[in-house]
Order: sequence, then structure tokens, then C-alpha cells
Amino acid sequence: MRGKALALGLATVMAFGACGDDNDSASLTTTVAPATTTTLSQIQLDEQKANRIVLTAADLTGFSIDPPDPSDVSPEFEAAGNACAKNNPLWVRLAKPDDPRGAVSHFSKGDLIGVQSSVTFADDDDQARTAMADVSAPSFASCFSNALAAELRREPGYTNVSVTTAKLPAMTVGDQSIGYRSTARFRVQGTSVTLYVDFTLLRVGRAVASLDHYSAPTPFPEAERVRLAQVLAGRMAAP
Repeated sequence: MRGKALALGLATVMAFGACGDDNDSASLTTTVAPATTTTLSQIQLDEQKANRIVLTAADLTGFSIDPPDPSDVSPEFEAAGNACAKNNPLWVRLAKPDDPRGAVSHFSKGDLIGVQSSVTFADDDDQARTAMADVSAPSFASCFSNALAAELRREPGYTNVSVTTAKLPAMTVGDQSIGYRSTARFRVQGTSVTLYVDFTLLRVGRAVASLDHYSAPTPFPEAERVRLAQVLAGRMAAP
């Protein structure tokens, strides 16, 4: 359930190469090899920066690093989540292991708190603005509630499932941002469970990122959400 709660279905090593051979002044015959320069494509540069942006263990004291597990996401939930974001290609590929322009990181603290960060790059600012508009549409919240509720109902033993999604408090971070909280309530083996799934979507220039966290039985601290969003936005704005 943990991976399914975190995966929003919107779905998530910097070096410039230059090499050459030095002249060998000690040899009888001096041979100068032509200098070669490896120029990285913009896609490669984007991927490298994405890996610098996502959260690291140093950002989350007391959390453990978790490897991503795409198998936790059902195709139905992925398709439904993508539809909520109008199948925008940036959100579709965000947090995917094969995103050529992106990166993703996962962390957890016990079984009840988890954090994921993911980032990718658009071709230009206008594409990134469109992606933010697609997840800011009035229909998004109810659409995502329905998608998450349907996903939880696929879990054997989950009953009395209900999900509501509302906007989180606005924050001034990056060029654009919007946050949502899905509150899922259900019963498992006769026990009532409340799960909070929060996600904050950010844009800086042509970069878009998602800060996702789940927690139970209490919400993720708002001050910590703001701090982590500021960390991501700061790195997105850096050269």
C-alpha cells in the first residue's frame, strides 16, 4: 500500500567531459593528439541537474532511503492519475525510471511516513506552465480522489473506502506551486485507518517537480513540507 499511496500516477552526477593527451616532451618524437571535447545534449544536462535537485538523505534526517518500486502502481491507477492531469506528457513521465530528463528519490521513516521527490524538464517555460495549469484545473481534486479511492478498493481486505482531496495552504516558492492533500479513510481487518497523501507541485523555469509524502494517522507537518519545497525550488533555480 505504501508505494501505491505515494505514486501519484502523474506518474520520477553532474560533469562536463573534456579530454585530451598532453605532449610528451621526453620522447624523441613528439606526437600531439588532437583535443577532443564531449558536448552533452540538453537532455543529458537536464538529467544531470535533475539528479542534483531531488532530495537526499542529508535533507531528511532519520529517514531511510527506499528503492523505487514501479510494480506497486497498478496500470489502472496510473492511467486514471494521468487523465486527471489531462495526460500532460511532463506529469506522465515524472518519476518514471526511464525519464531521460528526470530523477526521483524515495525515503521512509518506519511504515507510516514516507517522502518522495521527483523532477523533470520541459522543452521550454511555456510547456512547464501548461503542465502546472493542467494540475491546477478545478476538476483535478475530485478526479484524483476518485482515482485513489478506486486504487485502494483494489486492495484485498480494504472496505468502507472514502477519499477527499483539497488544496494545501498556498506557499510562495519557485515560479509556481500548488499543493493537494488526499485524505483516505478505510477499514482493514476491522480497524479504521486514516491515511494522508500530500503532493506539492512546483515549477521553476522549465523544470517541474513533485514533493509527495504520506503519513498515518496524522498529517505530514506543514512546516516540513514548506522546508522541503524550498529546498527543491532552490536547487531548481540554481545554475
